[in-house]
Amino acid sequence: MADKFAKFIETGGKSLNEIKDEIRRMLGSKAALVKDAPPVPVEDIPPVPVVEIPPVPVVSIQPVPVEEIPPVPDDTAEDIRRKIASVVDDAKRTAQSIPCPEKIPPRPDRVNISYATGKPVARRELTADELAYPSEQPPEQADVRPEDAAMNERIAEMRKLNEVFYNGYMLKRCAEESIVKQGLFMADVTDDYGRRAFCGTPRPIYAALSNAQLRTYFTWRTDVRRGVYRETDKPYVQLYCYELLNVIGCISPADAFGRLLGLWENARGWAGWLDGAMPRWLKDFYAYNDISEQYPDISACLKWGGGVADETAAAMFNRHYEGCMERLMEHSAYNLRGSRFMTEDGAKLMDGALTAVLSALDGYFDERGISLFEILCGRLKKDFSWTPFAGAYVNLDRMGKFRAVRINALERYCLKRGEPVLERLEPAPCRGFIGYVLKSTEAELRRATGFRHSLTTNITMALNDFRNRDKLIAAVSDDEFSGTISRTVREWCLSRGIRPEAAKADKPRKRAVYDDIPPETPREPPNIVIDVTRLAGIREQSDELAKKLIVEQEEEIPVVRAEEISEAVAEEDFSERVAACAEYSRDFSALPDGWREFVQRLGETELSVLSALCAGNAAEFCRSAGELPEAVYERINTAALDTVADIVIENGELIPDYEEDIRRVLDCAGV
Repeated sequence: MADKFAKFIETGGKSLNEIKDEIRRMLGSKAALVKDAPPVPVEDIPPVPVVEIPPVPVVSIQPVPVEEIPPVPDDTAEDIRRKIASVVDDAKRTAQSIPCPEKIPPRPDRVNISYATGKPVARRELTADELAYPSEQPPEQADVRPEDAAMNERIAEMRKLNEVFYNGYMLKRCAEESIVKQGLFMADVTDDYGRRAFCGTPRPIYAALSNAQLRTYFTWRTDVRRGVYRETDKPYVQLYCYELLNVIGCISPADAFGRLLGLWENARGWAGWLDGAMPRWLKDFYAYNDISEQYPDISACLKWGGGVADETAAAMFNRHYEGCMERLMEHSAYNLRGSRFMTEDGAKLMDGALTAVLSALDGYFDERGISLFEILCGRLKKDFSWTPFAGAYVNLDRMGKFRAVRINALERYCLKRGEPVLERLEPAPCRGFIGYVLKSTEAELRRATGFRHSLTTNITMALNDFRNRDKLIAAVSDDEFSGTISRTVREWCLSRGIRPEAAKADKPRKRAVYDDIPPETPREPPNIVIDVTRLAGIREQSDELAKKLIVEQEEEIPVVRAEEISEAVAEEDFSERVAACAEYSRDFSALPDGWREFVQRLGETELSVLSALCAGNAAEFCRSAGELPEAVYERINTAALDTVADIVIENGELIPDYEEDIRRVLDCAGV
């Protein structure tokens, strides 16, 4: 490449075609000179020496057409030389600006410190542990105390107990087994380290801490075992919890459980994260270790952060139904809070009667193998996110045998397909069933107390919750189910002296027209006199009236042709009808689902009748519209039963409990 570049420079930077053109011009000028020169005598021509020419390999060169060769200017060669010279100068300057790499000489004065003793040692290669966990600075005093040297030597021996296993393609450390081996080796160690080293490791293990951090931890652990809980960094508390969960430094699992409770109680003031982690660790430990003799009730031990969130559900699971009305109203399809019966006194009666009803229904369903708790609250389902001792290093081989145990009403441990499983309560209350029980209880209370408005129930509300569940449908469809509710409420009212007469006696009676007449004054029967002579005249008048009402011949009904109808329709103003239709488009999105379906099933006549019912003139409106009131009421109640599972009109009046809902429906409908 260098030889070619030199030849290129020597030729002035000309290309191969340029050189060929130059040779052609030179040969042409030479031929012209020879043509014009005088002839040379033959004798004057010197003999030509014979030179052997080696054979030249034949190279086929494609001729280049002359017309395709562009004319070359005279200053081309000079430009090429100038460009090449500038490129070479730039390359030289760039090469001079880059510093030449120099080999860094070794540092003979470097001193290595022993990771275990803190003393200088001979130069050697650092191990992986030394690179990961740098050595601490030795104390300022020249002489290290014998107890410090002994502690460092013990820590160095502890670090050699790492458990390593081969997982098929690489060696990997097992933290669960390593922490047990190293923890047992250091279980009885006590220390009084004078410094306090900070630690911020998320999930600490012995091998991840330096000597100063380990000595800080062992000093703090020594104080804890003496009952002194000093504030320290979170990793030190975590490491102590790992030891107790692995039953390290304890005489039994019950002792470890008690130490965990003591740590939680005394350290939660400055370690608030224990309220989130400790309950689950304690529950898992309770399931893997049989300590029921020392701690029969695990729920009583979880005083902070791990108690039952829904105390009412726990009471209902234990068949204690007192005070559960508020919870049932939150999961009911029937709006008991909006009832007129729910005054202060009515709420007290309702709460007591409902307690008796639920207790009776519990026995009713228990005889049929059905859990009332699952109907009212929900069922326990597997928690797929649960893993034993999540967030901690625990060797399950050191645990006892896993056992099925119920923690509380909302969670329990069990075995499924031979594997430990945690089941939690999945809230799935039967809203229709709860609504039916509340409504039936209220209806019976209204009858028992002589309330001025009665209430009608519909069993469809409860049956809709039990589709494809034949056992529950059979239990709820039985007449004994409804009879149990009615009988229980009546017995509860009678046992407390609640009677309609007693309830009515407390209410002020409206003043009647005949209240001015004393009840002691006997009333004389009216003297009725019949004039027989006038009967004949009355009979004649009735016969004449009957003759006038009899139609002797039917009038002919005029026949209306299709052409006349089409002309009449064509003459109507359709713009008014379009405007009326546009006015009729209403927005019912603000209504609940049941009431939205209810209003969509009603026509203009039904909506107008509902509006007239609210105004108190429904009968007059129906007569003016040519409708039978009972027929319209039946259509409205049918739509209500299909959508809200109850009727809204009774005895020609709106049921007061649904009056507010009906007014809201009419407001949305614009009636």
